[in-house]
Amino acid sequence: MLLNLKNLKTYYRMNSKSIKAVDGVTLSLEQGDNLGLVGESGCGKTTLAKSINRILPSNGGIVSGEINFQGRNLVQLSDKELNQLRWQEVAMVTQSAMNALNPVYSIGDQMVEAFQTHIDISRREALEQSEELFSLVGLEASRLQDYPHQLSGGMKQRVVIAMAMALKPSLIIADEPTTALDVVVQDGILRQFIDLQKKIDSSIILVTHDISVVAEICQRVAVMYAGHLMEQGTTREIFKEAYHPYTLGLINAFPTLEAAADELISIPGSPPDLGAELKGCRFRERCPFSREKCNRLPERVEVAPDHFVRCHFPDRVEEFRKRARLPKTWFGESSSVVKQKEVQKSKNDKVLEVEWVRKVFQLSDRGIIFRKKRNLKAVDGVSFSIKDREILGLAGESGSGKSTLGELIARLQNITEGRIAYLGQNISELDKRQLKKFRSNLQMIFQDPYETLNPRFTVLQTIMEPLKIHEIGSNFFERVERVKQALDRAELRPPEDFFDRFPHQLSGGQRQRVALARAIVLEPDFIVADEPVSMLDVSVRAGILNLLKNLRDEMGASILYISHDLATIRYICDRTAILYLGRVMEIGETEEIISNPCHPYTRMLLKAVPIPDPDRGRERVDPRGEIPDPIDLPNGCRFHPRCELATPECGFEGRDVKKIIVMEQTRPDYLKRSSELEIISEIEVEGRNVSLKIEESSGSEKEEMENRLKAILNDWNTSLLKATDGWQWQDSRLKIEFPEKAEPELRPGPEGQQVACVLY
Repeated sequence: MLLNLKNLKTYYRMNSKSIKAVDGVTLSLEQGDNLGLVGESGCGKTTLAKSINRILPSNGGIVSGEINFQGRNLVQLSDKELNQLRWQEVAMVTQSAMNALNPVYSIGDQMVEAFQTHIDISRREALEQSEELFSLVGLEASRLQDYPHQLSGGMKQRVVIAMAMALKPSLIIADEPTTALDVVVQDGILRQFIDLQKKIDSSIILVTHDISVVAEICQRVAVMYAGHLMEQGTTREIFKEAYHPYTLGLINAFPTLEAAADELISIPGSPPDLGAELKGCRFRERCPFSREKCNRLPERVEVAPDHFVRCHFPDRVEEFRKRARLPKTWFGESSSVVKQKEVQKSKNDKVLEVEWVRKVFQLSDRGIIFRKKRNLKAVDGVSFSIKDREILGLAGESGSGKSTLGELIARLQNITEGRIAYLGQNISELDKRQLKKFRSNLQMIFQDPYETLNPRFTVLQTIMEPLKIHEIGSNFFERVERVKQALDRAELRPPEDFFDRFPHQLSGGQRQRVALARAIVLEPDFIVADEPVSMLDVSVRAGILNLLKNLRDEMGASILYISHDLATIRYICDRTAILYLGRVMEIGETEEIISNPCHPYTRMLLKAVPIPDPDRGRERVDPRGEIPDPIDLPNGCRFHPRCELATPECGFEGRDVKKIIVMEQTRPDYLKRSSELEIISEIEVEGRNVSLKIEESSGSEKEEMENRLKAILNDWNTSLLKATDGWQWQDSRLKIEFPEKAEPELRPGPEGQQVACVLY
């Protein structure tokens, strides 16, 4: 037995109250097993994880219980003993990678510190081990010289994982390690995470609200709610034979790629106040199956070997499972809360037209003598239209330009080239008065609910502000009624309970609903929704998605839905556009895009989506590196450096050769395919070509190196060698030349969609 918790209680002191964040948790974990800890925000998951590692804040503490780790009770250990245990035996990957890294220290210094704090090791040895760890998590050794702000979100997360793995701990606690990351980055991180775990024979406690990730990498699952473990068992038991109504609600609320249900389940209400005196079953107020008996606290019952549940009615599980799949079980017979709105639009059913739009940011490097200007092409020639009452999905990885495009459509930024027309009117030509009217018709829901609300405004002030700006409502009381309607539509009920709350007094889901209420209080005809559910719990996510569909069906709104989650896009969107490095790679009916993807990038995105079914395996995606720099775009097709199907016409270039050589040279010795490449001492990219400087060696060694390099390039992609214009030796330099290729434009695909790929 690796870990055994017995009746663990961890409380916080806040405003003279005890917050019972963890209130009597008992669970165990065997060596080598992975445990998924799931539940909504505020249920105590992170507190339980921090309790195991004894890193609670000053106002929190373990009140009672045991944490037995490898035969030692961690509750009784001194600070000195805990410091010897942390990182060497128990490591933690914290939720926010940016907050886990010191912004004023280089990555290498922080890796060295992680080693030297716990073991006797020289700086050189620590850096050598760091380079090996970086190669295993898919980072170049040169990144050790960078600072956190120079890394993308996925890179920072990989650094934190490498740091946690550094001393080969027996237990790794990962708290939301992939939250808000796109599916491709998430898939790569999890694959490397599991590979590393197998090498050092460790166990993982994965804290997350993404149940599909748990289904893929965990052997056991614990479902937590309001400080209690409601259910725990093997992954298959939890996903296929769940007993607790809360577990059933979470599973049914999760959208999958397999099929778009008529309506997702959304668990009504919110978790209880853990500072109040709670009696009976903690879930009873939100449970559709609760009875008078639920006013008493249910015992922890073993319904199968090592499968425990806290419910009074395990004998009625078959009935619960059938009824829990039906939305009416949770909400009653569906009835519209929004009266259909009479929307007057032009005879042209195209509400929005985006024509060859480009947005270029001019950056400058301040040198001692001169200033070098660079152009970052965030959006680079995008065209599409959105019809009346249509939801268009915009999908792609982080850095694709999705959010920038949304801000251009809302005219929060000005376009560099092209045209955006709303109801036939070019929005770039709107004067101040026209722009104000345009903004009353088009509203935006921003990605981060933590940053979009004024912390000094109450909910009432926040939602009433747009009414004041646009002079809607003749008096204060009329505006209050409009605010009530907006909160009711956003499913914050009763609305009056939220009027006087500030953002810090709301959960993440409630903040997002307030942001949504602010957007719809003006009853806009068009909504730009930028990642509105990426940071939300499963049940809250389902509620927001259902609400957006209702806004389309009942208010007549057209919606641009921006997301990296193709499962939610399939559920909510009529059509979908796949964006990559500022260009549309594929666009068409959502069902065709999901069922019959044409572009290799679309296929990669779909392959990266985890499957919430422990009985089904999935081949991990090979992303072949990070998304390229939009300042210096690739030759030809901008996706070709990561495309397995790239042809000689797709635009291979010298940078591709350099990337492959660097990856090969920085691999650990036992993973290298060739030692001949070690004699390459300098790699210089010259436009589309590349020049390799070779250390002093004989002609036969050069020939052997060249042949081995060709074999490695051929392994990477069989078209790469065919794409070269020639290999030329000049003394100790080998120059490889490539021709210029045009970028493919959108063309008809086999299923009616448009696709920018030379394969069609």
